[in-house]
Amino acid sequence: MSRIVVFGAGRSAGFFIEYIFQLVKKENWSLVVTDQHIDHLTPLFSTYTNAQALVSDVNNPEQRKSLIQNADWVVSMLPALMHTIIAEDCVNYGVNMATASYESDDMRSMKSEIERKGLQFLNECGLDPGIDHMSAMRIIHKLQASGAHLTAFRSYCGGLVAHDCIDNPWGYKFSWNPRNVILAGQGTARYLEGGRLKFKPYSRLFQEPDTIRFSGGVCYDGYPNRDSISYREVYGLNAIQTMIRGTLRHPGYCKAWNVFVQLGITDDSYSFPLSSSTTYFDFVDAFLPGDGKDLKSRFQLLMGNSYDEDTIEKIAWTGILDEVIIPLKGAHSPASILQELLERKWKLNPTDRDLVVMQHVFEYELDGNSFECRSSLHIEGENNIRTAMGKTVGLPLAIALKNLILGNCKQKGLLIPVIPELYEPVLQELENDFGIRFEEEELMVQNR
Repeated sequence: MSRIVVFGAGRSAGFFIEYIFQLVKKENWSLVVTDQHIDHLTPLFSTYTNAQALVSDVNNPEQRKSLIQNADWVVSMLPALMHTIIAEDCVNYGVNMATASYESDDMRSMKSEIERKGLQFLNECGLDPGIDHMSAMRIIHKLQASGAHLTAFRSYCGGLVAHDCIDNPWGYKFSWNPRNVILAGQGTARYLEGGRLKFKPYSRLFQEPDTIRFSGGVCYDGYPNRDSISYREVYGLNAIQTMIRGTLRHPGYCKAWNVFVQLGITDDSYSFPLSSSTTYFDFVDAFLPGDGKDLKSRFQLLMGNSYDEDTIEKIAWTGILDEVIIPLKGAHSPASILQELLERKWKLNPTDRDLVVMQHVFEYELDGNSFECRSSLHIEGENNIRTAMGKTVGLPLAIALKNLILGNCKQKGLLIPVIPELYEPVLQELENDFGIRFEEEELMVQNR
């Protein structure tokens, strides 16, 4: 009997838990899901004795270790910062682990011990990272097998709102961890363009979005993720001239978000003092150049030539310019104050459907000709609970975990789904059983 412990039952865990729960019944596995809030799991878990939902705090060492030491597999669906303490316990107790999150430096520091103990630690197996790796590698391996020479790879992904559900000027609502959205892009993006190493610091990241075009004339803003270059080696593309991985937003979002960046209110590194009477106006007033109640003229000072009424409309719509008292008390970072406001303004309504879009563009040479292949994904959620984001994060991890437990991938150590033994069964099941499939277009660019 395989014993599985899952830490985290939040926004992205629903589809994962449902899938594993069915396997628990079919394979006679045991499942424990633990979080601080588990009431929503009671109806499902009360029907089967091999599945339990427990209230616990991952920061309580005694509770955490007692769960981990009795498991064969531990899955963390918690925020990425919490993976390390779970991983350390898993290594100590000789327990396998899986997450949907990026493979961290802390996780890499455990690599030799993970390998020495013959463990499997799977990371980057959600949507982005996850489905992006798997779908890209299937095409890369196919092209390499045909003798093609890849010259460029561009990959963008976005968790957005379905076009017919847009009811605010940003075209955005939260379908995943709000904190990650607020802090997105901090640091410096690194990528390759035409063989040249390129850097884009956070201060310019949202000023210069690219236009990413999908079939049917649909366009999105795209900006590069922090480190695209490291994936050359991961993808086996060390000689490639262009390598960019990035994020998608509806048009206009990046220009407006850049105002928050330039103001400095996405900063999470210090505390802003709040009194019982501090308003959002007071908050913004503290960051804007100049003084006085005429905020538009002060925004013109901040934005210079980039100032326009549409952007200011987006800013004003959030309520951050209003003389309304901030409900938080005490000292909070500017980013936390912004997050509290946007969590209320960017909340999915019950009938809202989210949207996941992804596009890979491969440029390659074969038999003296140049080609371009586009592979695109478009998935809409069912409602504000059964989201496309939850489905595309949870299902790949669940399917991969099933195959690892069943012994279909023998490789040990730190794993991400870039090898056929991992990505092929996941992609096939996503396509056949869940309708998550990419549409591919291929065209000849030139005949030399």
